[in-house]
Amino acid sequence: MSWTLLMADEEGDPLQETFVILDQELVDYLSGLTDFPVLRNLKTLGQVEETWIDSEVRAMLEREVADLAGRVRRREVPDPPDWVGLEDGDIRMGEQLGWRGLLDWLQKLEHLLHLTRKMGMELWALPND
Repeated sequence: MSWTLLMADEEGDPLQETFVILDQELVDYLSGLTDFPVLRNLKTLGQVEETWIDSEVRAMLEREVADLAGRVRRREVPDPPDWVGLEDGDIRMGEQLGWRGLLDWLQKLEHLLHLTRKMGMELWALPND
C-alpha cells in the first residue's frame, strides 16, 4: 500500500507536478515515533478513499517534519527501514531508504507543505493501491 500526497486547488483539481509518495513501510516506521502524533496518525489514512488534510493538521505536520528532520540528521530516532515500496518483500520492486532516503523524503514533504501553505492550496492523500 502507498499514498500520494499532493496539492490541489480550491476545486480539488490536483497539481501533479509536486507530490510525495508515502509507502506502507514508511507509515509503519513513522507510527512508532511517539513524539510525532501527526506523523504517527498517517497510519489512519484512507486505503480506498482520498483524504483531505486540513490547514491545522498541515501546520502541525510542517512543525513535526522540521523537528524530525533535525533528529534524523543527528540520528536521534530509531533506524529507518532500509527499503520501502516492497511488493511481497521483493527489493527489485522497492527503493532504498535508510538515513539518507528518510532525510530526502522529509525534505520533499517539507517543500510540499511549504508550497501548499504559500500558494493557499489544499493537501490530499490519495491511495495508490
